[in-house]
Amino acid sequence: MKKSHLITLVLVILSMLTSCSSGKLQIKDSIMAPENQLPPISGKWIIEESIESPYYRGVSDVKESLIGGEVLFHNSAVVVDRDYVLEPSFKYKNVNISDYLLYKYKISSDYLNLTEEEGEVISVSSNNQFFFEFIKYSEEEMIFFDEDRFYFLKKTVDEISKEEIDRYISVEHSLMRISNIEEVDALRSGVLLGIKSYDYDDINQVDNWTYKTIWIRTNNRNLSSIYEMDDLLVPRKKGFWMVNVERNINDNNINDEIKAVEKRKFPEEYFDDIKLFSFEYGLEMDLASIEPSRIKNILYVGNDYISVEENELFNDKKALKTYPIDYLDNGKAIKISDILGDEGLKTFVEGAQAIMKSDTTMFLDEESFGLFRRNGYWIMKGRINYQIDGEEMYKDFNIKSIPPKELVNYDELIIPWNKIKSKIPEAIDAFTSPNEDIIIVVTRNNLQIYAIENSEISSKELGRVRLNSSDSIIMAEWSLGRYTGLWEDEVIRSQGTKIK
Repeated sequence: MKKSHLITLVLVILSMLTSCSSGKLQIKDSIMAPENQLPPISGKWIIEESIESPYYRGVSDVKESLIGGEVLFHNSAVVVDRDYVLEPSFKYKNVNISDYLLYKYKISSDYLNLTEEEGEVISVSSNNQFFFEFIKYSEEEMIFFDEDRFYFLKKTVDEISKEEIDRYISVEHSLMRISNIEEVDALRSGVLLGIKSYDYDDINQVDNWTYKTIWIRTNNRNLSSIYEMDDLLVPRKKGFWMVNVERNINDNNINDEIKAVEKRKFPEEYFDDIKLFSFEYGLEMDLASIEPSRIKNILYVGNDYISVEENELFNDKKALKTYPIDYLDNGKAIKISDILGDEGLKTFVEGAQAIMKSDTTMFLDEESFGLFRRNGYWIMKGRINYQIDGEEMYKDFNIKSIPPKELVNYDELIIPWNKIKSKIPEAIDAFTSPNEDIIIVVTRNNLQIYAIENSEISSKELGRVRLNSSDSIIMAEWSLGRYTGLWEDEVIRSQGTKIK
């Protein structure tokens, strides 16, 4: 009886600790669409001063010119000095300012001379592409971070008209044309491709995978650049994140841990100290040391979710899981009904019934699903794990439902798969841009880039990237127009190496 009470007490304490730690930022998210709604920030603001980041000094020589510049907010556009986005969407959350600055920027409120305790963080994006994040600490004051410094804003006008913001953008277009910056009617496309490579771990005699990102940018159906970098660079509404898998080996235990870290503007060595600011980190390490060996194989990475196959080495059970990127630390996978609703759950069960039949040893787990590539599209599959004579087995089944936008932001194939195979018989996968200007065809050994003209694959190959036969693509995120240059800047800042 005493032992039972002790176990109960330990579980209660762990539950309390987890609850306290997960809510430390006191953040409540909301999303505002731009149509027919007032944005959470409005009016005209002036950039009065700036404070340099203590961790990433001297990135830009020209950012001081922002002082005196204006920032405009309207539901049709947001303008920051000479930069702007049209049809913005806003995501905002209430935060404890001190906690948020420490969590995100690793600085104290004192460093920025802020005394306010509570505030709002408002993220601005357009077409799922991040623009800027603003920290509003009073009705008249807020700050934003760019490159290497924090900028302080002061409101000067409560509301502005659409005519005024249109005039700002019109003037900016004129300046761009005069300086030959703007490319008239240019088709600009860029894509971040996440590549997974298989590599057997001979020392520990287990499977192993490495991950990298390929960045491809084109202008007017001509190849502009190709970069390569280690790990996965994932664009999100909150900015860019880095994703990788760390293998922890302790005595005879092997555990893979998926790391998803929001990119800060700091040198890499500062990330090693993240445990100083996170209680969950220490708790996770303690619990991991007693977990059975488990390796993880990433199947898909999107803006908000990661699909994984997890292999428990002690019994060779291979399970499918899908996790929210924001909550990887708590290890809680989502259910199929979380993203597809009751109808999706019904489709999931129907797909499993043909496999299960009357076999009472099989059990269906609503969390057991993942994303896979087939003929140029992402598809969803469920998995049933079961045992035969003590041996772990599994069977996969198709979920007859299109992955929702929450999982896959863009998944269109402009040219039908049979046409692609007819033109390039060795094709095993393909990706086409939302601009409908380029296609990337995947073969066993190459990424082959072609222009699309009149809905057909051009006979001229623009370029290619060498692949290993074991490589597969687990991420494809597109940027268009003026965002392609911004994304390439981020790739370069992330130590990307130009290969073409």
